[in-house]
Amino acid sequence: MIRLTQAIVAVMACTVASGVAGGIVGVSVGTFAPSFVIWLERFGPGGAFDPAEFGLGLGIVSGLFFGAGVGAFLVLGFAWRDAWLARAGIMPPNSKREREVHFETSSWR
Repeated sequence: MIRLTQAIVAVMACTVASGVAGGIVGVSVGTFAPSFVIWLERFGPGGAFDPAEFGLGLGIVSGLFFGAGVGAFLVLGFAWRDAWLARAGIMPPNSKREREVHFETSSWR
């Protein structure tokens, strides 16, 4: 069964990893394809800007939102699986000691 701390860590890890990846992709696009970033900025208020910085910021923000969504989806998937297994009565043991006790008392040996 997934614990609350595990769920929080999973969402945070997905969020940070996606934010970093989004920032790398954003700065790469801003550096190697500045015309695309200039086209994106065209819809906002005008002014001088650096395409690499704009791509970095946009990539980080987009990555953070995407990572949070993916992390939440994974946590919900695991929680749903655990609830389904609990309802069916086939809960896996949680701790190492419970696994050892389960192994020692198994009837299949």
